[in-house]
Amino acid sequence: MISAVDGTAGVGKTTLAVHWAHRVQHHFPDGTLFVNLRGYDPTTPATTDEVLPAFLHALGVPPENLPPSLHAQTGLYRSILAGRRVLIVLDNASSTDQVRQLLPGTAGCLVLITSRASLTGLVIGHSATRLTLDLLTPAEAHQLLHTLLGPARLAAEPEATATLIHYCARLPLALRLAAGHALAYSHTTLSELAAEMADARHRLDLLTDTDDPTLAVRAVFAWSYQRLTDNHARLFRRLGLHPGPEFSLAASAAIAGTELDRARRLLTSLTQAHLVQQTARDRYRFHDLLRAYASELADTEDHPDDQTRLHQVVLEWYAHHAKAALQVASPAHSSWYPPLEIPTSAYPEVVFTDPAEAWNWVRAEWDNLVAAARRATERNPVELALLLWTAVSWFSLYRARFGEARELLQLCGMLARRIGDRITECTVLQMTGEHLAHLGRWDEALDVYWDALALARELGDPWREACSLLDLGSWCNKQGRHADALGHLWEALPLCPGAQHGRLEGVIECQISAALAGLGDFEQALPHAERGVMLRRHAGDNIGEAWSLEQLARACQGLGRHQQAIAVCEQALSNTERFFLLGRAGVLDTLGVSLGHTGDTTRAIACWREALAIYEDFEDYRAADLHERLRMLDPGGHGPG
Repeated sequence: MISAVDGTAGVGKTTLAVHWAHRVQHHFPDGTLFVNLRGYDPTTPATTDEVLPAFLHALGVPPENLPPSLHAQTGLYRSILAGRRVLIVLDNASSTDQVRQLLPGTAGCLVLITSRASLTGLVIGHSATRLTLDLLTPAEAHQLLHTLLGPARLAAEPEATATLIHYCARLPLALRLAAGHALAYSHTTLSELAAEMADARHRLDLLTDTDDPTLAVRAVFAWSYQRLTDNHARLFRRLGLHPGPEFSLAASAAIAGTELDRARRLLTSLTQAHLVQQTARDRYRFHDLLRAYASELADTEDHPDDQTRLHQVVLEWYAHHAKAALQVASPAHSSWYPPLEIPTSAYPEVVFTDPAEAWNWVRAEWDNLVAAARRATERNPVELALLLWTAVSWFSLYRARFGEARELLQLCGMLARRIGDRITECTVLQMTGEHLAHLGRWDEALDVYWDALALARELGDPWREACSLLDLGSWCNKQGRHADALGHLWEALPLCPGAQHGRLEGVIECQISAALAGLGDFEQALPHAERGVMLRRHAGDNIGEAWSLEQLARACQGLGRHQQAIAVCEQALSNTERFFLLGRAGVLDTLGVSLGHTGDTTRAIACWREALAIYEDFEDYRAADLHERLRMLDPGGHGPG
């Protein structure tokens, strides 16, 4: 029986193997053989003709009886083991070839092999059982520090403990080194230690500061890196320049400057060496310490001009696809934002054939997009950073990522002012107002909307003036000031034809419908809602169409046409499920009203509970009102649970 334990450097393979071997040693009465094959050591790896004589001597063969040839020694070794029960631990193997001749020829013995390589040859050719060690879970990492440092020290600084676990990437070796540092300098608090480790390079220095070089994190990583071919080493270093910890196959190919198939082969080899981890089909990641090490290698081994070029390649790759994703997700905005006109190129290029593909890509790449935008801010050209920030800001609002949106919008506005792009500056003000309104910060939102209107009029841009008037009308509707809303909206309507391929006019029509409904004039509200749906559908505004359908359903409700309202809401849900959860919540909220009127209370409560869960998750101002309605309708079971 053969078991192969593999995993990244420092994950605890040898510790686990030795610990387990001691626990089961009594099941092997004929003895235990152990050897460090030095597959990933600073010294030369052990060879079979070095290990076999030592094993034969341990099994009782005198030196004078040792056969001269390696083939004969292998035969003798397997003959002696036949019929015996021996535990054989082959630690730190570099490849299947290194261990093949150390395997018994018959059943009875157990071979336990550890390696940083995957050793798939053992699984395929020798039916080995493979166990891959992952990083510790946060709870396991906490338990390890609890054991090393004691409960009192961790309880005194829980936040610093969590930070240390994060900085150590939940890697057992790194955690032990950090704990050792904390024990050696007992007057240093965990918070102070965490502060020392905040910089990734200094973190590696601290985790390499040990009197045993075999336990230094940087050295342990280096032994894996030095075994790579030039092509694999080059990609490993270049991936250290990637802005986020997880990267796709396509992004890796862009960094490598090669086609997808070749990039996949290179990544497969790095995965088998446990220098990167595959997280899903065509998606990979570093843990944070390996990422810092790869970035350090790029700085020390690659020419600065190459690094500058590669940074530009990867940032333009993300900018190009962020632009393409926005244009496919919302064709109506394709010519609305000036930064979208900036020419970009990317190889290999990801093609989005429909909005669902674009949204799925954005969801998968979100952390990378934000990281790329931040990095682009520090580099030239500024226009590329502005393109990234514009696209990311738009997606942050439509994904209801309001916690991130304020920072994104502030940086986008700063960049727009730096290059004198006043149209984008106006757009940022409008988006900022929308962000504040979603958070229920009404007074702040109103001030920003007035600022945007003033700037739009100063620019002499009727479309953006209409957009600002729309924002003011929407604000008034949400405050119940429907007559004031109509004043802004009627003023906006003649300014907007053609804007956003008709989308803007559709939004204004929907807000007019909402204002009329708020004033009780549902007969007039209905045709405006219908026109809003038609315009937004014609503009390819998938998200907006769902909002327009919600307003159409509200107009139907006001006329007592609840079955029609239910059908309209169900049509809207088919769009919101894929794209925008907050929009889905609004439709569910409206659907619950009509279901309640038709007597389907059970389904109404289910819709409202789902809507409330979304509202609360996004800290939306509508949560409080819906929570109260649920409490009154369902006193024993209100809430999202």
